[in-house]
Amino acid sequence: MSQGAKPGYEFEGVPIEPVEPGTSLLVAGPALAGTEALGLRMLAGGERRRDGTLFVAVDDSGEELLTAYERAGGTFARERMAVIECGTAAESDDENIRKVRSPSDLTGIGIEFSSLYEGLFGEGIERVRTGVFSITTLLMYADEIQPVFRFLHTLTGRVRTADGIAVCVVDPTSVDERTLSSITQPFDGRVDLREADGATELRVRGLADQDSEWRPL
Repeated sequence: MSQGAKPGYEFEGVPIEPVEPGTSLLVAGPALAGTEALGLRMLAGGERRRDGTLFVAVDDSGEELLTAYERAGGTFARERMAVIECGTAAESDDENIRKVRSPSDLTGIGIEFSSLYEGLFGEGIERVRTGVFSITTLLMYADEIQPVFRFLHTLTGRVRTADGIAVCVVDPTSVDERTLSSITQPFDGRVDLREADGATELRVRGLADQDSEWRPL
């Protein structure tokens, strides 16, 4: 990672300090607490004109996720966006929306991820913002944790090398502690989300220069 060569990633409207290029973050919290919405806000915050966006849409269709990203403040620019859509039978005429047969097809997801990531750079994109929504469903479809871990390790490694950013979400109430600990390992930091006294709070762990206490979102 070329520290200092490129500006860090900012999170407008989210109480998290900017992070260095190449950082991957795991957002962990119950689905009803708004983890997907937070992840999309984090990816949209501080978006630059030449940033690209690559989503792995596991829970929703690609179009639904792109629409949600726009609602979160992201810029809808088809030439700078790409989506891997999991588990849909319908084909798409959009070259930047690729489909795999099931969330269990991690090999296919990985192949499409590498292809689309390189394709965005081939279009002159300077940096790519990556989001996986969600790891929880990938784990539900997997027979064992190792393929999911390898996929996340490859994804975060690509992000680190290319000075990108990744934000991936998981519901810790849906997995056991051992699994959660394993899938946390490839990430540089973790953002926890919770509901407390009718309000949503977050904390950041694993990153230097970040407040690790619970704060209102």
